[in-house]
Amino acid sequence: MTRDQILEFIKANPTSFMGTVDSGKPRVRAMHTALVEPAGLTFCTGVDKDVHRQLAANPSVELAYWDRKAGVQVRVRGNVEHLDDLDLKKRIVEEVFTFLKPVVDQFGYEALSLFRLAKGTSVVWRAEDQGMAPLEVAEF
Repeated sequence: MTRDQILEFIKANPTSFMGTVDSGKPRVRAMHTALVEPAGLTFCTGVDKDVHRQLAANPSVELAYWDRKAGVQVRVRGNVEHLDDLDLKKRIVEEVFTFLKPVVDQFGYEALSLFRLAKGTSVVWRAEDQGMAPLEVAEF
């Protein structure tokens, strides 16, 4: 898959399982991708959340996206960058995560933290290959 095809796959399947590292141990959680754009994959979390602390300490992540119906898994790995962008936070709260409006009303936008994976490596696995074909590995 090309980068554009991967972005389209992620737009259609925006929830990933994000792997981070905490004190040398892996941590995995479901994470919705707030924005899928040519600039990369943008995530929003709270500054008081473990995932914020983990990404700030070690920006290396792997994301696994799954389309059960198609039997396709796409993993993307790389380093995230922390974004300090008030306009982007506002856009995400207004357009994507409207459930965060009460949080912003109470604590302000500084309670939110943004991270973006702009480049990395992608790995595609297809169930139809029954694990027999080589994985598709490409730059993301």
